[in-house]
Amino acid sequence: VLILLPVGAAIAGLPIKRDTLRKSFILVSMLLLVIASILLLPQVLAQAAISLSPAKVWDNILLVLDFTLMAYFLYVGIVHRHLLIIVLMAIQWILFPLFKFSWLPKDFEVTPTLLIDPLAVIMCLVISIVGSLIVVYALDYMREHEAHLRLTSTRQPVFFFFLVLFLGAMNGLVFANNLLWLFSFWEVTTLCCYHLIRHDLTDEARGAALRALWMNLVGAVACILGMMFAFRNAGTLSIHDLVGSGVVGPAVLVPLALFCLTGFTKAAQVPFQSWLLGAMVAPTPVSALLHSSTMVKAGVYLVLRLAPGYAGTPLAVAVAVFGAFVFMVTALLA
Repeated sequence: VLILLPVGAAIAGLPIKRDTLRKSFILVSMLLLVIASILLLPQVLAQAAISLSPAKVWDNILLVLDFTLMAYFLYVGIVHRHLLIIVLMAIQWILFPLFKFSWLPKDFEVTPTLLIDPLAVIMCLVISIVGSLIVVYALDYMREHEAHLRLTSTRQPVFFFFLVLFLGAMNGLVFANNLLWLFSFWEVTTLCCYHLIRHDLTDEARGAALRALWMNLVGAVACILGMMFAFRNAGTLSIHDLVGSGVVGPAVLVPLALFCLTGFTKAAQVPFQSWLLGAMVAPTPVSALLHSSTMVKAGVYLVLRLAPGYAGTPLAVAVAVFGAFVFMVTALLA
């Protein structure tokens, strides 16, 4: 429910043109999402963690989604003649198929696919409650926003499609124990971010969206490399197996460092902070969503999720020093 409800609501709401009908549909969907997230809390607290392994067909669906997004991002780079996006996507088109079809055995599985513990529930509550409030706020805001821009035809269906889809992708991201699933949801948030930032279709908005896209694609490349090193050095793509036993060996620190880099790009940490500043050109609900319950928090969550594995290692020192550096730079700029 927490993953598929927002995804289904986003798709079902796309053809709705009437404001009153769209508002009612989204209000009901967001209310159900909030209720589902609250009901999940006592279950997890009672069981310590909930593990799920959906049918194998979902692996294939997400694999198709991965290649569809990779093709679309490459298309965006070509259309806008953005060399950096083209290069990053070319790297992905080399590494990801190589890893998926040459390195991984055909019968390779990660169990459980989804693992919901107290940390994941906290993130889910933030995503589902705060995110839903932002979506509800956007219902009236976007009507006034379009009136201010004097648009001849509404673009709200597309806007709310990506806004609501964001919430489902984020819940999937925080529940994922399988790194391949995490990568899929990670890329969906990048897609939503790109379209939400460029929503007004001004030159400034398009430029900011392209900057957000290439910076997050840097993190995607780092994530693929991290998965390759994790499988080669540890023989697993399970986050729990990577960090569940505590501090890992030096060989596993390499993929963990790459995953931390992935988190830094999504969290808009130095030197990737400019994409979040550029996102301010988007309508106000987009900025609120990016800061409060989605993109930025996803990076923080990933670094925190991996922390038990690299605690007390040189990587932990590097992350701490980097965090102190970012804090000082932010303070000086402020």
